[in-house]
Amino acid sequence: MLRYCVSACNRRNALQRIYQYQRPLLLSASRLSTSRLYSAPSSAENEIAAFQDLLGVTNPAPDLTKTFYQRQLPSNLIRFSSAQGKAMFRTAMEKGHAEGFFPLTGNFTTQSEPAYCGPSSLAMVLNALEVDPQRIWKGNWRWFSGEYELLQCCASKEDMKKNGITFDKFACLAKCHCNVEVKRSSDITFEEFKRDVVDITARSDKFMVISFSRKTLQQTGDGHFSPIGAYNPENDMVLVLDTARYKYPSYWCDIKTLYESMKPIDKETGRPRGYFLLGYDTDNPPISLCRVQPPSRPSPETEVKQEAASEKMTSETKPVEPARLNWSMLAQSFCKRIPENMWLEKPRTLEHVVQLVLRNVPSEYTAILANQSLASSKRGASPEKAREYIGHMLQDITHSPLYPIVLDALYADKTTKAKRGVDHHAAFATLFVLGSPRMLYTSLPRDLQDQLDAYRKDEQMTEVVKREVHRISVEVGELTKTFCTCGPGWMQQANADGIDHASTKNCPSN
Repeated sequence: MLRYCVSACNRRNALQRIYQYQRPLLLSASRLSTSRLYSAPSSAENEIAAFQDLLGVTNPAPDLTKTFYQRQLPSNLIRFSSAQGKAMFRTAMEKGHAEGFFPLTGNFTTQSEPAYCGPSSLAMVLNALEVDPQRIWKGNWRWFSGEYELLQCCASKEDMKKNGITFDKFACLAKCHCNVEVKRSSDITFEEFKRDVVDITARSDKFMVISFSRKTLQQTGDGHFSPIGAYNPENDMVLVLDTARYKYPSYWCDIKTLYESMKPIDKETGRPRGYFLLGYDTDNPPISLCRVQPPSRPSPETEVKQEAASEKMTSETKPVEPARLNWSMLAQSFCKRIPENMWLEKPRTLEHVVQLVLRNVPSEYTAILANQSLASSKRGASPEKAREYIGHMLQDITHSPLYPIVLDALYADKTTKAKRGVDHHAAFATLFVLGSPRMLYTSLPRDLQDQLDAYRKDEQMTEVVKREVHRISVEVGELTKTFCTCGPGWMQQANADGIDHASTKNCPSN
């Protein structure tokens, strides 16, 4: 220890001698430099700068006057890591309402950009659900990191960095990766919200992400997304796992206050916020539009048919462009475009009805539904059994009275149709029309509605076809309930199609 102290003293004395001997030279250099500047620093500043340069200390300290290290948590919120916060968490555990906390915190993701609270919350939940992204993160690893590149589906990276993510875009993004149930605050009561919080925090196979206004919680900023980690039933407090850890730590919030924080109108959308219930079913994985490829070029006879149909279209009846395909845009086909076009064109034949429906639904979507049928047939079955199931299903569809009508709608050349045998595109288009919501057809003449209803009855379908039609019906129904509930005839047919009337409030004007 004595040797170390002597050595340190010797180094300090040496530096002092260097500074003493070099001081005249340094002062001379500083005067020369000063004569060349418009506004020269003081002599003392030059001496310090020269000595720092001599010692190799040339980087100035950063200006931190306009930066922040976290924010003070408002007094109405309780820091999770405080003594009171820990005591509340112990109670939550004892009551069985912290089951999802450990999978979430084991995958806690701090947002990498100030506007990435939505993607980071979703990444945390997807990793907690142990969802395989089927895409490489880094090296040989597949993982959701919270970077928008692995989640990109419903908005560009540039737009996301600049504007963040809205409630609807989060729903769109989540649906590409997991099962999502959307709850907008204008459509739910406090009691329903509380029931969902109680249920979610008592399980680890489903999670809640809340979209709320920070202002209601007396925090700085406004719109934000964060997962819910636990619930303390003794004092009705909810644990918010804030993804912006550089700004606020995780905290306990009164459940009523949290409910009220979803109600302020989002200035970007003109609608209130809400929350999402996220889960994942490995046997029925979600349809991801993120990986949809552009459709292949249609056959010549199909192009002729499409060109003939397009000549009849007005600017309001143009089909959806594939490049713009996302869940929100797709939902507009069912709840707005198709019903409106039915009313504008007033078809008088089922062939015209089928043409109208299929041209307003991107071909990628029917292809996705076909792939879902194939994936469903492979679960728990050998490849031979799966092929047998698909072949049986396709053959059964050809016996539907609707199948020849769909063929006529797709192909103009009757000779070509006769040679095709079982047409896969026509078969899945038939399944799609059979499974589509009845509200699409409310503006049709009564005789056409009755004819379609007759084709959609169970006695007209085999068990295999009924199973696939039901699957498509559920998928389309969930899509419309989640993303859009507007359009002519929707309210009248909501109950018939299993849609809750409450979800038809506050429809966007588009």
